[in-house]
Amino acid sequence: MKLTKLEEQGLRLVICLSARGGQMTLPELSEAENMSEALVAKVLGKLRTNNMVVAFRGRRGGYALGDSPDKLTMSMVLKALGRPVLEGCFSTCQPRKVPCHRTDDCQLRPIWEHLENKISAVLESVTLADLVHSEADVRSRLGRIDEGRTVGSLRSTSKARCSQKRKRSQAGDRS
Repeated sequence: MKLTKLEEQGLRLVICLSARGGQMTLPELSEAENMSEALVAKVLGKLRTNNMVVAFRGRRGGYALGDSPDKLTMSMVLKALGRPVLEGCFSTCQPRKVPCHRTDDCQLRPIWEHLENKISAVLESVTLADLVHSEADVRSRLGRIDEGRTVGSLRSTSKARCSQKRKRSQAGDRS
């Protein structure tokens, strides 16, 4: 599995919106994630066409998540950005560019399918609400997924990088 730059940027932007808990303007998102406004607009445009984010026009305009963070998964965001989460000879959702001559009996196919199922399960179980916490909290959540326990969203007082950066910026403005 390889994430494109667009996919990583899209995930970062929706995590930032999730951490904020409301609407943010293009300049705010650009500054919070250290991306150009043009790039933020491009990525949000793609997410908007798939209803991951909604846009508000006017003086008080901006962007917000299209649904609550606990209902949006990493898998949903990645799919909204345009391609299957996993691609390869084992992917059933896209035909291969070069046909494989091992369509009847492939010793590797079960391995790739198993990995695809595991990765998909993790991406489908991790919500944006889970990702607004510290790296240690997210790591802990993933450990519970690996152990096969069902857990809800993370509960923590940690703030996302986006919120921390904004607070540091505001504190600097007051000095």
